[in-house]
Amino acid sequence: MNGKRFSEDKARRNGFYLALAVCLVAVGIAAWSTYDAVHSYLGTEDSDSDPALIEQQQDEVLKSQREEDPEAPKKDTGSSASSKASKETGAGTVSKAPTVKPTKSPSPTSAPTPEPSEAPQVPATAPLYEISTELIYPLESKQIDKAYSSGAPMYSETMKDWRIHAGCDISAQAGEQVLACANGMVKETYTDSMLGNVVVIEHGDYMFYYCGLGEDFLVQPEDVVSLGQAIGTVTAVPAESAQEPHLHLEVRRDGACMDPRGVLEGKN
Repeated sequence: MNGKRFSEDKARRNGFYLALAVCLVAVGIAAWSTYDAVHSYLGTEDSDSDPALIEQQQDEVLKSQREEDPEAPKKDTGSSASSKASKETGAGTVSKAPTVKPTKSPSPTSAPTPEPSEAPQVPATAPLYEISTELIYPLESKQIDKAYSSGAPMYSETMKDWRIHAGCDISAQAGEQVLACANGMVKETYTDSMLGNVVVIEHGDYMFYYCGLGEDFLVQPEDVVSLGQAIGTVTAVPAESAQEPHLHLEVRRDGACMDPRGVLEGKN
């Protein structure tokens, strides 16, 4: 009885070990199959990506083409080397553009402020006539018939009253020429109801009024006259018609009346 049981137990153990062995063999076969498939796949991928193998294949293709067509282009070693280098690095070489530093524009500099130049000296207007250093009497006689009153009233034989005599009366012959007492410029010619025909001449700082001349003036306004030049003739002074023929002469400076004799003789 016991022997039979022992035989059954031994048979069961042998069956177990046999099944285990079969499983291990199956597992080994499956593992080998998997390894072989993976190795084959990797080997194919490596052979496809192997640069040496690719280059060998290209050589064979080019060799075959040259055999068929001698004029076929030869292998471009430069492009192959470039392709090989690109594959070895994993990507094409990208050249980096040089960095250009921005040029700093120079800061504007303010132009120097020019120094103000002196105003050009404008030459004084040359005088239209040369001022005489001395004066002459306008008539040859130089005789004073009635003097300058210096602001005091004097009796007038013509007007029959007392009035200021603003000039001096120089005796003359009717129609006698009246001469310019100095170099000068004619400022005005006019007719006055009391003084007759009048010629006003500038002689330097003085204004001379030659009164009682004839109607035909020998000079006109703006005329430049010279010392001793004839400017008219003696005729009559209405306000002094009771006197003998004479020239009534008045002299003013800055609008103020002065003694003609003193100016003519250099005393004023």
